[in-house]
Amino acid sequence: MFSENQKTSLQDFLQIIQSKKEIDSVNIEPSVFTDIDFSGKRFIGCKFSHSHFFNCNFTGVTLRMSFLEFCEFENCVFENSDIQFCSFGASCFTSTTFQHSDILHTSFNGIKSDNTSFNDSDLYNSTIAQAKMSFTFFESCNLKKLTLYQNTHNTVSFKSSNVRDTLFLDTCKTF
Repeated sequence: MFSENQKTSLQDFLQIIQSKKEIDSVNIEPSVFTDIDFSGKRFIGCKFSHSHFFNCNFTGVTLRMSFLEFCEFENCVFENSDIQFCSFGASCFTSTTFQHSDILHTSFNGIKSDNTSFNDSDLYNSTIAQAKMSFTFFESCNLKKLTLYQNTHNTVSFKSSNVRDTLFLDTCKTF
């Protein structure tokens, strides 16, 4: 796992992603990423917390045991991604898509989402708690063992999703 005391600068990190397909145990300083192509990269045990991502491409990315907490994602694409055992706690998603992705055992606690799509994804055993979601779509998803707890929402759709064994705990508040 990454070292909390040793952080990688943005410039050093950009050189790493240019030269490697798999990035392991890197703690990135809070940074602003604009128009960066992360597609096809594998991040294992990395920490991106407090960073901002604008117009970034994460298509086909693999994320394992990584922390993307308190981040801001705007106009980002995570399509066909493989995300497991990660935390996006307290992050904000605007016009971002996770379509056709496997998002397993992942935490989205305290997120804010607007115009965000998880359509055709597998969110098995993930958690969305105390989130504020607006125009967020979970259509044709596998939501088995997904826990939704104390969320507020405006226009959220679970149309054609597998909600068997989904835990909807005090999650129907609208704003």
